[in-house]
Amino acid sequence: MFRCSSLLARRDRCAYLSRVHRRSEPESTATAERAHLHALDTQRARGGVSRRKALGAHYTPPALVDHLIHEALHGVRALKELGSFLDPACGSGNFLVAMTKEWARRTKEPIASVLADRVYGIDLDAEAVRLAREALLALLPARTSTKVRERVAQALALHVIKGDALDAEVRARLGVCEFGMVLGNPPFLSQLKRGTVASRSRARAVSVATHGAVRRYADGATAFLLVGLECLKPRGRLAFVMPISFLSAGDAGAARARALEIAGLNAIWSAHEGFFTDANVRVCGVVLERDRLSRGRGPTTSRQRQSTSVRRAFGAEFKPLSSCEWSPSTRDSTWSPLLAEAFGAPRTAIQVAEGATLGNFASATADFRDQYYGLQSALIEDPRAVAPLVTTKHIDFACNRWGVCDVRIFRNTRRHPAIDLDALSEQPKMRAWLEQRRTPKVLVATQTKIMEAWVDEAGFAVPLVPLLTVQPHRAADLWKVAAAIASPVVAARAVALYAGSALSSGAIKLSAKQLLAMPTPSDIALWGESARIFRQISRERVEVKRAALLADFAEVSCRAHGLEGKSLHETMQFWKTRARLA
Repeated sequence: MFRCSSLLARRDRCAYLSRVHRRSEPESTATAERAHLHALDTQRARGGVSRRKALGAHYTPPALVDHLIHEALHGVRALKELGSFLDPACGSGNFLVAMTKEWARRTKEPIASVLADRVYGIDLDAEAVRLAREALLALLPARTSTKVRERVAQALALHVIKGDALDAEVRARLGVCEFGMVLGNPPFLSQLKRGTVASRSRARAVSVATHGAVRRYADGATAFLLVGLECLKPRGRLAFVMPISFLSAGDAGAARARALEIAGLNAIWSAHEGFFTDANVRVCGVVLERDRLSRGRGPTTSRQRQSTSVRRAFGAEFKPLSSCEWSPSTRDSTWSPLLAEAFGAPRTAIQVAEGATLGNFASATADFRDQYYGLQSALIEDPRAVAPLVTTKHIDFACNRWGVCDVRIFRNTRRHPAIDLDALSEQPKMRAWLEQRRTPKVLVATQTKIMEAWVDEAGFAVPLVPLLTVQPHRAADLWKVAAAIASPVVAARAVALYAGSALSSGAIKLSAKQLLAMPTPSDIALWGESARIFRQISRERVEVKRAALLADFAEVSCRAHGLEGKSLHETMQFWKTRARLA
């Protein structure tokens, strides 16, 4: 009986390997991958989203895979010394397949040896793991013997496994502690969306796995990057696709700093284009090399690691950018300046002399869910409202379009949205919040091409998320604060420092903290003049006159920051193009 079962099992394995060999064509692999993704789309997960969205299963286009592998191998002479490579979120194996072929091509090592001894992968999706193993086995040459195929299949069964790569026990099952390369496209799991937000237990596990560096609203991909870096041997390379928000999001700041304590940034890439046709997300690519001195598994905050000679590329064609004089350190709050000019920001934007900031003159607040939903029961339509509800769609440059344009709020379209103050009488927290907001202030829109601010001089308007509310320390500084926010210099710096944090390419989205860190003009007299022009713009209704005033404001504001000559010209052109004045 035992012998019969063994023979049947062997026959089944041979049939399986034969089937894999027959479907080795790229078209067959792509068809199987598409079928699997379609199946994930039809299955529901926690939060009511598809299982595909919950897993973050969006497989990487071949061109992007090839670019990251090329960058990861840049300058590597003794490839075999790296030992092995891991994809901690391997999906159907796109990165592992491409890396296997490139490794064999460069080293002349037999494909079978590479597959059996060097390839490692982990994924939560059992079907994706099966597809990855099949795709890897399909790389074996047609003349490969059944014995070798079996040996490779057995190795892949041990080395490409189902599990959570953030779990140390799962990684231990691979039998390898350190890898020469870690590469891939980890799942993007936004912590601001119900369907992908981590449970409390998951959040605790992520915090433990990353020594507390991944916190609050940092995308789930950030945890994979840090754990991947910890898995590298000294001088090992990591190449990851990441959400573009990783470069500048405040909640990912601790993770970026931790990454640079472990490794140096070797290469970076991003693009205006979306690379994933089935996901509304823009991405970047980063390549890091682990420090030869970084051997520990715990935090190494005593050393301030800084990268040098970061290679840069941009766009769907991966066009190389010229050498960059700046590289991020653990002290820097953003990596976006590496691609500032590619995103359209003039180089002078980050060269303005640092002195006083908006935080010296005002406070800023970004409200959140409690305030957003707290207003829902009090929303009314009232053309003569004493408490008009103002949204980001209403705010233009020095202008409030309330009552002029329709807005959609809580699934209803309204022309005159307002808040019934009496309806909030039984909500003490909302009443207290409303009293704080119903004062003279500057409202700042988000997701804009330039900094769009409007002065609520009377203090009647009620701001709706995601507007930023800026309140000057002194009432006399109201218009000066507004003019400082609306400056072309601030817009240029916002793009240079925080490109990628907005929903659309090239748009500006600042947090309250980031806004308060922006510089104020150094020339007090010209700052006052820019405030006077800004106030005049807010009262002007004739478009031709308004356009002329806008140009005057921009130039005076730039000069107030000390810009002149080429710097002035570049910043003005940047701002006029975005403001559609050019």
